[in-house]
Amino acid sequence: MPRPPEFTADAWRSLRWEWLWVYLGAVPVCGVWSAEIPVPAGVFFIEQGNGRIRADGKEIVVKRGEAFFSAPGPRQHWFAPGTRLLSVGFRCQWPDERPVFRRGLNFAAKSAALRTATLELFRRVHRGRKAVTFREAVKPATHSLATWSAREAAFLDWFAVWSSVLHQNGIEPEPRVAAKGRRSRVEQLIAWLDTRPLNQTTPSLPPGFGLGLRRADQLLQQHLGTSLRRYLEKRRLDAARERVLAGSGTLKEIAFELGFRHASHFTAWFRRQVGVSPSVYRAGGMEGA
Repeated sequence: MPRPPEFTADAWRSLRWEWLWVYLGAVPVCGVWSAEIPVPAGVFFIEQGNGRIRADGKEIVVKRGEAFFSAPGPRQHWFAPGTRLLSVGFRCQWPDERPVFRRGLNFAAKSAALRTATLELFRRVHRGRKAVTFREAVKPATHSLATWSAREAAFLDWFAVWSSVLHQNGIEPEPRVAAKGRRSRVEQLIAWLDTRPLNQTTPSLPPGFGLGLRRADQLLQQHLGTSLRRYLEKRRLDAARERVLAGSGTLKEIAFELGFRHASHFTAWFRRQVGVSPSVYRAGGMEGA
């Protein structure tokens, strides 16, 4: 097996970590397909029951005893009645907000080593608990510096095992984007689009980009198969899905942030794009997480 790619310590120190949850408990909603929801990177083990995942244009069956290695992005899921999961969710990104792992994920496999590490993580984070629901795991909580540091250390220990298992399955970190002065034009263009305010749907170009809008549109079509306007619109829709699911703001607040003058306009747009209202999407997504 080839050695995993190596980067400098400064490169690894630039990673952005956000540990979201570790839980062991029953799936709240079973027997129905969830809406298509954005999920972070993570893994879940089927402790009891079974499940199916739709992502990247395929459907994956996950049996009892198997783990599903989830890529960050949209997916749907279905779980049999009585299914129980051991699950970890997190974000790990380069400074430009690209995920460190993406390609090759969304697969099911067995891993005794990772299951042992995940149970140990659960024990270290939820001391004395035998079961914790998703809602309990993501509920805001306060920590002392010592407990916060211990929590971070526990997740990093787990992450080392998780990334090692990915390496064994031929999955490696995404390459870092070159420094700004050495970026290709399409990389510059994507980086610029990703920094635009979410309420901006009219395409614009970086200062001194050297191409007009029409040529830039062709460049993005050639590399990503989408136009500048559709790229911005998809980015806004992805942000809308995440904010609706997070439940941290009212629909009026989300609508304003995304450039809608009225919540009703946002609701109508969201329904056209997703097929259900924001409130229905929020309820279904949270219960099926």
